[in-house]
Order: sequence, then C-alpha cells, then structure tokens
Amino acid sequence: MKNNLKTYIIAGLILVLGVFLGAILFSSEDKTEAHDHSQEQAEETVWTCSMHPQIRQDEPGDCPICGMDLIPASKMEDDVDVDAIRMSKTARKLAQVETMTVGNEDQKSSMNFSGRLEVNQDNTSSISANFKARIERLYINEEGEQVNRGQVIAELYAPEIQVLKDELELATRQENDVLLKSITRKIKNYELSVSDIQSLENARLKLRSPKNGVISSLNVKQGDNVKADQNLMRIADLSSLWAIVDVYESDLNRIKNGDELKIIIPNQENVTGKVTFVSPVLNANSRSAKARVVINNPNRNLKPGVFIMAELTNTKSESTENKALMVPKSAVLWTGKRSVVYQQLENENGVYFKMKQVETGSSSLDYVEILSGLEAGDEVVTRGAFSIDSEAQLSDKPSMMNPKGDETSSSHQHNHGEMNASTESENNLDEIAWEEIQLKNNDLKEILQFYLQLKEALANDDQSEAISIAADFQQKLKSLSIENQEVKKALQNLVKKVANSKNMKVARQHFQYLSDAFIAMVEQENPLNETLYVQFCPMADNDQGAFWLSTEEEIKNPYFGSMMLKCGNVDRVIK
Repeated sequence: MKNNLKTYIIAGLILVLGVFLGAILFSSEDKTEAHDHSQEQAEETVWTCSMHPQIRQDEPGDCPICGMDLIPASKMEDDVDVDAIRMSKTARKLAQVETMTVGNEDQKSSMNFSGRLEVNQDNTSSISANFKARIERLYINEEGEQVNRGQVIAELYAPEIQVLKDELELATRQENDVLLKSITRKIKNYELSVSDIQSLENARLKLRSPKNGVISSLNVKQGDNVKADQNLMRIADLSSLWAIVDVYESDLNRIKNGDELKIIIPNQENVTGKVTFVSPVLNANSRSAKARVVINNPNRNLKPGVFIMAELTNTKSESTENKALMVPKSAVLWTGKRSVVYQQLENENGVYFKMKQVETGSSSLDYVEILSGLEAGDEVVTRGAFSIDSEAQLSDKPSMMNPKGDETSSSHQHNHGEMNASTESENNLDEIAWEEIQLKNNDLKEILQFYLQLKEALANDDQSEAISIAADFQQKLKSLSIENQEVKKALQNLVKKVANSKNMKVARQHFQYLSDAFIAMVEQENPLNETLYVQFCPMADNDQGAFWLSTEEEIKNPYFGSMMLKCGNVDRVIK
C-alpha cells in the first residue's frame, strides 16, 4: 500500500514538472517566433519616394532627388490611382497649394466686372458761340470749377450782336411788328434771348451758365478770337453719374438692359443701378463691350474717373436648371487645345492630386464655368496647380502637356534611344575617346566660350538665343584646323543638332552629349584662367542624370531651365 502511494506521488510530481517545462519551452518558442517575425517585418520595410519610386531605403528620411518625405513602399502599392500625384505636407506648403470645394453657383450672381465712373453725358450742356467774337473777360480759370445757373462766366466782344441790338431798337421804335418778329427769330437762331441783347453795352455780351454744375471741359482762354459754332466749354451736372463697366465677349449674352448691378466704390458705400445700355460694338483688342449704369449722386461725393467693381445681382428667382458650376480662373490650366484642373483626393494613406480634363463655358472677371469634367462637391486646386503639374511631368504622369502620362515617356525613351542610335551611327561617339583629344589651347578656349554661352541660354529658357549661339558655334568649328577630321565632324554634328532642334527638349538632349565631350577635353587641360565646375542633375535624361560645365559654383540647370533652375550639385572641380 505504501509502495503504491509512493509511486503515485512520484508520477504526479513528474507530470507537474513536465507541464511546467513544456509551458516554458513553448512560450519561449512563441516569443522567439513573434520576435523573429516582427524583426523580419522591420527588416522588410522599404522606404521610397512617391515622386521617384526608384529610390529604395531601409529607413525613413528625405528623397535624395527632390527632398520629399519618404513613405513605406507598401503604401505606394495601395494607391487608389496610379495617375495621382502624392505630395507631403511639407511639399504642399512649399508649393503654397490652396483648394476649394466646387458647388453650384448662380450664373448671374457670380458675374463681376471692372470699370470706372464717368460724367453722365445726358446731363451736360455745351456752350458755343454762334457768331464771331473775342473773349474780353473769362471768369472761369480751370476745369472742375462749380458754376450756378445764370452766373456770368465770360464777356464777349461781339460787333455782330451789336448790329442786332440796333435793329431791335429800330423795330421797337417804329412799332414794326413784321420786322420785330424777324429780328426776334434771328436772336433765337443765335441761341440768345431778347434780354441778352438788351443788356449789351458797347458790343460786349455777358455769357451766362445755363445750369448748375461743374466745368467738365474748357476749350478757350481770355483774349481768344472765336468762330461761329465754336465750342467754348461744357458744363456737367454731377447729381447723377455713369458707371461704365467692361463686359467680356463670353458674358455678353448674360447681361441686358434692366439688369441690376451693385457698384462697389473704394472708400464709399456701395450703390445700385440698372443697366441702361449695352454697346453692340466689341473692342477688337480687349474683346469686351461697354455696359452703362446710371447711379444717383445727390451729395456729389462720387467723383468721375474713380475705378469701380460691379457685381450682377439676382433680382429674380431662377430654377436649378440655370445653375452653373463655377471655379476660379486660377484653378484652370489652359494649353490652347484643352483645359485641365487638379482635383484633390484623399484616402487612408494621405492626400494626392489627379489631373482632370474639363470643358469650360462662359467666364466672368474671376470665375469660369465648368460644363463637364467636375461635379459639385469635388475639391480642386485653386493655387499651386502649376507646381503640381510640374511634378506630374517629371514623374511621367498625366499632365497639362502630356495627357497620356507615361505613354509619352515611353515614346520619349524610344525617341531618345533613336537619337542615341542616330548620333552614334553618324558620329561614332562611342569610338571617340574624348579624354585623349588634344586641341590647341586657343582653339579649345574659343569653342568652350561658345559652349558656356549656349549653357546660359538653355538655363534661361531662351530658345532663339540658343539656336543663334549654336549657329555661330557651328561656323567657328568649320574655321578651326583640327587635325582629327573625325573629331571635328563629330563636334560639328553635335552643335548642328542643337541649332536644328525644333524645341528646347530636343536641344537639351543634344546638349548633354556636347557636355560629355567638353568635360572630357577640359579635364585634360583647362584652357581658361579660372575654375571650371562639373555639375550634375540627377533628374535629367529621364532620371538617369546628366553633367554640364560652368564657370560659376551656383547651380543654373540647363536641362530644365526655370522649371528646376536650382536642381543639381557640384560633382567636381577643374582648376
């Protein structure tokens, strides 16, 4: 009995010990596996650039090409749209990107115009002399003076009117009604009154203002002799003014007589008025017509010549069928053939932008109507669209000038390959050891100067200057007595291709081969009495990188010009 009990106790102890050891061992293995698995995951995380997916790093940081924040490569694979441009918060801030949500807006309420206040020509009077006279006294000194109705504004010496006065007095004394009516008719033809004639003294006639107002134009001075029907001055009543606004051709069908405009005047209260006239004549240069609004100015505090803004207000309720989708003009990029905008999209991985081709309709001063391509609620870029488009072009994504994205890139690579093959077949560039070429110091110095001028023109985006320099460069090469004719012909062909380039992209491609040749030659012997810098752009030649020479340490990229003028670095120095 005792032996059996002892056996049971020993078996129990062994069982407990086994369970305990098993738990420890299996727990350790699980932890080890979990640790190894997490370690494996950490080791497998690869960081890349949304703009340059060829960049692969084991840890986060900045892209060595464009400086954008690196993201996990797995997130790149999760993109909703491969044509989208992803930008970090830092990149968006540097590009000053601003967006807005597109909504249905009333066509008329969104119409804005610019213009200025002018004198109401319907409330002006022209003062003329309908007879020969001389201005003895002029009581008006300058334009803008206030005058009142009946005020004497000038004295005229008019012998012709003196004769009329004598005839009037004679007819009155003779009580000759027929002669009196004839003389009275003659006085009215002179636009004078009988009292004007009777007040005449020594052939001097007092000229009075016919209304209250200001002198809007003064065409004579004291002592002038005036002819019959000569305009002396104009008097304007400023109790009402004209607001003249420019209406662009595309908006002419949306404004008509009777429409109410809110006139926005700097430092004044806004006023309203109705359109009384829309010019049927279009200005050929500005492609706009004038619209006129009469506004009241009882206190004369509004001045002609002041620039104004005007807004077409909606006085009638309109159905939703008359609503239009409007976006700021700054949101639309025009190429001549197409119009595009950049739509902002979001997913769990962040913010990105996609090009959308749109069809535009009529426009106002600041807004343009979108007929198709967008929907109400879409968020579009209103500022910074050009920066985003530049990134799209560099990433071979659909862009303003390249709507099919990487198809053009492929064709570019294909054309680039064709160009390489053509250049190699014509010039045998691979067979020329440029580093072994020995030119006369003066010859190399002269053609190097042409090269440096060509580099500046390309960096400045000046195609005509680049072609002109390349043409002169070509003539100079012809005059050089280079012993190696194969080398001479190769240089001539390279420069000729730049001179014959149809656009800057092709010119820059050929300039790359020219740069390689000159770098190899000047590394053997620097012909200038100054330092030369070999500079490098990692994004040139379809992200393969390309070199060029400069006499300045400052980067001025000839392969991208103003688009990425500072892109690059100094690779080495030639003393």
